[in-house]
Amino acid sequence: MLINRETGRPSRRQPVTLLLGPVGSGKTTALEAIRRDLGWGVVHAGFDFGQGGRASTIDVLTKLAYGLSGKWRNRPKPQFVRFTIALIAVQAELSGRNRDEDLAQLKALINSFHRIIWKPALDNALDTLAETAKAIGLVEPPYAELFRQFFPHLVRNIRPRLGKALRSLADFPNAEGRPPFDALLELNRLAHGSARDAKAVTEWVMAAFLADVRENHPRLAKPEEKSPCDCDISQQRKHRHNWVVVLDDVDHAGGTEFLADLVAARERYAVQHPNDRDAHDALLIIATSGRWQDEWGTAWLAPWKPASGAPPAVRPMAECEEASYEDWANPGNGALDSPYYPIRIAPQPVGRIARLLDSGVRSPKVTLAHRATGGLPSAVAQLTERLRASDVREGDRDLLTADPRGEQDPCYRRLAGLGLTDHLDGVHLDDFVTAAPFATAPWLIPDAAQSRIDQPHVGRILTELRTSLWVTAKNSAGTTEDQAALHPWIAANLVSALARRGDGDGPTYTDQFKALRDDPDTAQDPVRLAYCNLALGDIGEVVTFFEDEFNRIPHAEWIAKLELVLNAPDDLPPGRDHTELYDELVNLDNARCPTGRSKIRNDVARLIAAGWLTANPFAVRAEKQREAIANAFAALAATSHQPDVGALVSAKKAAGRGEFL
Repeated sequence: MLINRETGRPSRRQPVTLLLGPVGSGKTTALEAIRRDLGWGVVHAGFDFGQGGRASTIDVLTKLAYGLSGKWRNRPKPQFVRFTIALIAVQAELSGRNRDEDLAQLKALINSFHRIIWKPALDNALDTLAETAKAIGLVEPPYAELFRQFFPHLVRNIRPRLGKALRSLADFPNAEGRPPFDALLELNRLAHGSARDAKAVTEWVMAAFLADVRENHPRLAKPEEKSPCDCDISQQRKHRHNWVVVLDDVDHAGGTEFLADLVAARERYAVQHPNDRDAHDALLIIATSGRWQDEWGTAWLAPWKPASGAPPAVRPMAECEEASYEDWANPGNGALDSPYYPIRIAPQPVGRIARLLDSGVRSPKVTLAHRATGGLPSAVAQLTERLRASDVREGDRDLLTADPRGEQDPCYRRLAGLGLTDHLDGVHLDDFVTAAPFATAPWLIPDAAQSRIDQPHVGRILTELRTSLWVTAKNSAGTTEDQAALHPWIAANLVSALARRGDGDGPTYTDQFKALRDDPDTAQDPVRLAYCNLALGDIGEVVTFFEDEFNRIPHAEWIAKLELVLNAPDDLPPGRDHTELYDELVNLDNARCPTGRSKIRNDVARLIAAGWLTANPFAVRAEKQREAIANAFAALAATSHQPDVGALVSAKKAAGRGEFL
């Protein structure tokens, strides 16, 4: 994506690349790594929308122009002449009564800043312009001081000839073909008084900024030998780099508005200059967002929506490892074109977690950390110190639910750091815990469901979990319709907090899962019903269902449904031993069906008991569990009446490696 063009070819359009992930997924860290890699070899600048307060598009452009116009090694200094002149014109205090006088005053103001010798009086003029910018709302109040700091730097750099810059500033629809200074006078009029049009001013200033980028870019785009991005050797053709703009937290106030203004400006210029080889500016935008925006969903499938049934023109979101310029620029198969390129940021790999914990990749503590956190970097960081100092024993179930500092349950503290309630007025963390059964199984209440569950805030909570990118669609075959999964870190902490809720503190774990089980939507799907029954500890009902299904449907489909059900949460005492709980669960099924038991039922009962205990993401996996699951699959393969038992054999092998569930 760094390539703007190859030698002799026109510039190519660039995406607004969006690195998406929930809170704590490492988005800011990724941007910092990108900036380090770019170093001095690629011109770049950035803006953080999460630093507080709402940022206007002009606030952001001012900061970016300041960053891009710094001194880059072995290269001339970029100069944002058009952008700066446009800002001066917007901020000039003109009477608005006599056009000739206003025109003369504006010319004198701009020419005064263009003098070779800088005079102290010009500093006073700059102060006046900065005050005007704040007064007319050109910059947002939280960023007024930022503007006052950066604007003088830009003004001092408008020393070259102004002719070309002024002419390009008149190349704008609102200018209506006027001469350059008359066009600037119109820009001033749009920023003041009864004719004020903030949208038109923003469009004009954005166009000026992009025109400066197009002019400055060719002189600062050649890949340099021994630079941090020395890619000239690896490319077949000589090429020019893009400039890179990194924008953090565009889901905060002003972020998506800035992206929309940029995209609109690009589209306007391309339409107005269809034959321009430089029609596409050289800015590669790399932004991060912790929330999904509706405007991205016109061309890209929201991450929680299943691919089945999606319109053919809508593409699934790209994974980080599979992203490429070609994937964005050439949608194919009738898919919609889009200026945006959403990419799911990758979770922390198990090898990285092993290095943090100073342990082997297959060690129990690394496996526990990887499963419990789902590779969420902030969660891994929270557990690192605890797990490093712990003697992790196979079968442990309370290592992550007991707090060494004496707290009963650390789950509330973990949940509080995820910002779940930041966008929901009147909804508290306790409400999320109460809704845990519905949140941990959002496939039970898909977008289009007409559920009659009478629970406060459930719809708002599920919508927020989807929007904040905690829910991911599962597009594997054989699963229930609209299946999606909540991130394991938040799911396990929600369920753990609900299961250990004290009497009188609100609805209990059992109350809530019964409400989910008894909902008419659940009753229509036996797999969903089995999920709820297992969450309530009714193992006999679940064993009966899977015994009846075993020789009725293909084994691959049977296993897919089994995996879904085995991932049901539990409220079993975390301090009890795995072996004791396993025996108790098997005995419960024996009591449910004491006579006439088939061999299939015995094997299914053992498989479900061991699998359910293994699926708990806060439990340390044990060799006995792996053996019980593998032996049950082997026994079922020998008992099967179907001509192909390959799926059962594969599941047995996966269980032996500790990779089933």
